[in-house]
Amino acid sequence: MNGVNPQDLLQLIATRRSIRKWTDQEVPDELIREALTAATWAPNGGNFQPWHFVVIKNRDVIHQIADAVQEKTLLMASWPEAEAYGEHVERWKSSSDFFRTAPACVAVYMGDYRSIADRLLAERGRQDSDAAAMEDARKVGSSRLQTIAGAVMQMLLMFHAQGLGAVWMAGPQQAKQEIEAILPPMEGMDFVALVPVGYPAQERELTRKPVEEVSTWLK
Repeated sequence: MNGVNPQDLLQLIATRRSIRKWTDQEVPDELIREALTAATWAPNGGNFQPWHFVVIKNRDVIHQIADAVQEKTLLMASWPEAEAYGEHVERWKSSSDFFRTAPACVAVYMGDYRSIADRLLAERGRQDSDAAAMEDARKVGSSRLQTIAGAVMQMLLMFHAQGLGAVWMAGPQQAKQEIEAILPPMEGMDFVALVPVGYPAQERELTRKPVEEVSTWLK
């Protein structure tokens, strides 16, 4: 049994916030390395550990990524379908590249992972309705998705414990091809998330739904 106080751990989890504004202070490499170490201890499918993290502190590169994301945002905002979303689209247009001010970003990559069930279902084929239904169900919460989610969450908690502020971004995936072209080649891997990080320049108060509202107990 370890010596971690459960209440201290809960306090760390409950006080973490998604931070989108930072000071200009540089983030020490050793703190990022420590957070990446925490990420690599996340539970993952088959202990395959199919992740890779690209740490970006070069301002020009961060700006290139932000430009690529903003370009895709403006493209989507120009579509006729966007008119129905009015103010939401206008706010999105002005904020989708907010991370360009972050002192550092971690680009999260994910390699292929297929469990034995995934392999069997793929070989069985879509002509089998039972196999197709099971394959569709597994894709909703795929092992690949859950693996990288665990790694990012542990990274965020370590950043918070270090006094840093970070945010988990899936939005930049809209510029996936462009970002993968900007960053070093990662053969066999996909860019799946961006985590901007720095010393926070904002405080955020949030609440959560009570556990009773979001849980069902069968005894």
